[in-house]
Amino acid sequence: MPPASAPATAGRAVRRTFLAVNAVPLGIGVVLSCSTALTAVRVYGRLTLGVVWAFLQLTLFLGSVWWYEGRADDLDDPGERPGDARRGSSRRDLGTASR
Repeated sequence: MPPASAPATAGRAVRRTFLAVNAVPLGIGVVLSCSTALTAVRVYGRLTLGVVWAFLQLTLFLGSVWWYEGRADDLDDPGERPGDARRGSSRRDLGTASR
């Protein structure tokens, strides 16, 4: 079995991090959803623990997607691999290609 290349190993690490960061809050959300008494606890005014947790989970998910896309873009950037003529210009260069 050949050794894994550095970009492939880094890509797996990024995917594992993305999964772990989102799986833990999802698991907590599932546990919270099993107890309506717990999710109905008032946190501030009319805000309940369930609503606050859902907002925090959504915010974390959107932030981690933004982070994951940035990391995946960096790993897949053709500028990082000189001599790779199979790929076109990166998405970042599309805006400057017409100038």
